[in-house]
Amino acid sequence: MVSIGKPEAGQQLVEHLEIPNGSEYLFVDPENILYDALHLNKGIKETFFSPGTPFAFLDRFTKKDGTKELKEVLSKWSKAFFIPPK
Repeated sequence: MVSIGKPEAGQQLVEHLEIPNGSEYLFVDPENILYDALHLNKGIKETFFSPGTPFAFLDRFTKKDGTKELKEVLSKWSKAFFIPPK
């Protein structure tokens, strides 16, 4: 897993999500170098207001057990909110 942020935040996230040996697979990018080099989407406009977003929601909410995984993941994020460095 590659994550934007400081190593300490990455370690907290792995511990919070209870990922076995998660720190062995976590690579942090505190300066956003990899994220920028790959030209990944960033910002509310490019992600949340993308034309694909409503279709993804529709797919998730209309298929059987489509929200089961989402609910499981979101339930673990109560104390794992991190602000990206950039």
